[in-house]
Amino acid sequence: MTDPILLTDGQMREFIANGYLVFEPTVPEGTHEACYERLNQIIDSEPNPGNNILPRVPAMRHVLNSPEVRGALISVLGPNYLEHPHRYCHPLKPVEEPVPAAAAKERLRRNCHQDGYTPMGHPRQHYLRYARIMYYPQDSPVELGPTHVIPGTQFNRGLTDEDRARALPLAGRAGTVSLTHFDVGHAAGVSLLPIHRQMIKFIYMRASEPTAPTWDCKSTHWQKPQCVESPYDLELAWAHTWDWLCGKRDRYASWPKAAGDVAALIAQLGPEVDLARRLVAAQQLAGCGVDAAEAVPTLVECLGTDHQAMRTAATYALGAIGAPAVGPLAQALRAAGREADQHEAPPAWNEGATNMEDAAQALAAVGEPAIETLCALLAAESEWTQVNAAFALGEMDSHAVAAVPALTRCLEEGSHRLVRTALVALGNIAQGVPVEALGRMLSADHPDWQAEASRRWVPRDQVRTNAAVACAQLGQAAAPLEAQLFRALDDPCGHVGAFALSALQRIGSPTATQAAMDYLYSQRWDAAIDGERQF
Repeated sequence: MTDPILLTDGQMREFIANGYLVFEPTVPEGTHEACYERLNQIIDSEPNPGNNILPRVPAMRHVLNSPEVRGALISVLGPNYLEHPHRYCHPLKPVEEPVPAAAAKERLRRNCHQDGYTPMGHPRQHYLRYARIMYYPQDSPVELGPTHVIPGTQFNRGLTDEDRARALPLAGRAGTVSLTHFDVGHAAGVSLLPIHRQMIKFIYMRASEPTAPTWDCKSTHWQKPQCVESPYDLELAWAHTWDWLCGKRDRYASWPKAAGDVAALIAQLGPEVDLARRLVAAQQLAGCGVDAAEAVPTLVECLGTDHQAMRTAATYALGAIGAPAVGPLAQALRAAGREADQHEAPPAWNEGATNMEDAAQALAAVGEPAIETLCALLAAESEWTQVNAAFALGEMDSHAVAAVPALTRCLEEGSHRLVRTALVALGNIAQGVPVEALGRMLSADHPDWQAEASRRWVPRDQVRTNAAVACAQLGQAAAPLEAQLFRALDDPCGHVGAFALSALQRIGSPTATQAAMDYLYSQRWDAAIDGERQF
């Protein structure tokens, strides 16, 4: 296998700001043609194989193992990234009748969306913890309906008509691959041609927090990228993400510290002010740090309901102000919890993808000064407040190691929403986590976790899946759980077994490796077998 081709500083900066990159992988001659022919046969004659598309078209492994794809994934997710078991072929059948231009434009607008997570809902995350690879085995001009992407929408809680009007086609030659932030908005294009259009989606996950750049980094100094396709200047959020990816303990290290007229800047935050000027004011307040404490109430008012760009700027401005913002943000989370308690289930919780409160994102950005308050919120009366607190702690990675005991206690709760979120948080923190608690969750069950919630999945499936993911994130530290992970390979939920397999692989002991290989041998698929050749 050839060495991975890592992204450059410029490519990383563009990816952080725009949410996507496009490139072509180096593969053996004829790979794309073989994949396209096989995919057409499958789509024409069988149900979509869904998660099983890769063993049905094994030649695609050359694309996924190419130096360009591996290098891009290492760059954004780290060298020990996890391959998610969800994969999918998104076909467009040959067009039989012409599609009028106006109808095609409206269909594209309706197609715009942000993906949901599988098997059930997961919080949308600003940080790069999930990434999507989209592969096109055939030439994909605009007329064939390639996927369109909406740059800069990875921080959005939803898509607006303004966003949908900005969708850009990811057209390219056969073999074109796009790498996207999982939460960036996108849409299937509209084919106008009488031939098959195939696009295959693969999902990847970060396994550990960044401790140093994992791309071809020449400088850890943040610079605004030359090509910015986002319509709004969210450089504060981009620089914050850059510092996180660089492994800096201070995630605001790149943001210039400055003094300013705080009162005048607060006056520029009013809803009557032009949005661009409001964004500038919020980001200038971030440079003032704790000296901008008096801006906290106004910035908190921007959360939740303001323009999405303004909410993002306010979120990271509050994070930069730090400790003075913790109390008001905690009050906002309690208020959101009281509102959610008026419903049978939190309205903001969705089993496709869950939008956490902006206040939780801001508390995560504050970091260590917010940990004690967030631990207290884990015991709040409202489930929704507890879930948001657990999420915020998990976004801090190892900064929140002091919260591990409180998060571990959450695993004893009956709320699958809280348990699931606490497991994600523990996997992200990955230090001081009591592995025996994770082991129990690999087979955990509860009477309230049986009702079908989404796509024939029940909450128990997602609880166990999250536990298996956390074990994979712990790596060798999960070695005491080998026996439980062996049993988890046979869990009725395939995602549980897939991540248990990843955990065994990362443990790497002789017994764990042998168990993983035995399991894989039993699952081996002979791609040469068809209706005419059985042996």
